[in-house]
Amino acid sequence: MITKEQKRAAYALENIQILFNNLNKETANFLVGLPTMILVNGLGQSMAFLLSKKDKDMKYENGFIVIKNWLIKEDNNFNTQDEKDFLKKFTDLEPIKYINLQKEVLAMLLWLKRYARAFQQPETQEE
Repeated sequence: MITKEQKRAAYALENIQILFNNLNKETANFLVGLPTMILVNGLGQSMAFLLSKKDKDMKYENGFIVIKNWLIKEDNNFNTQDEKDFLKKFTDLEPIKYINLQKEVLAMLLWLKRYARAFQQPETQEE
């Protein structure tokens, strides 16, 4: 039987390989900081921030995608193509459900963070 922790690890590894291939230090640092962003600002606010920055840098869009797809796995009510509708779902949640989803996202992001450091490309010195 596969545990929840194994599912989180597999999901994070798959996404590191697909969305964050050739991780540079800046992107790895961004991924390592995602859990802190969520703890400080909350899950809904962090998702809105990532969405607002998606056109500036792919790491924001990919961060949004990774978390959104994990939320959909946890709660199919988040399964919507409309980004405004997706963000509105946070405002409709009961507080305990919001907290539980946030904890679940943080648990998955711990794996993403570990893999980001493990697969970060070494820095090259330019002359």
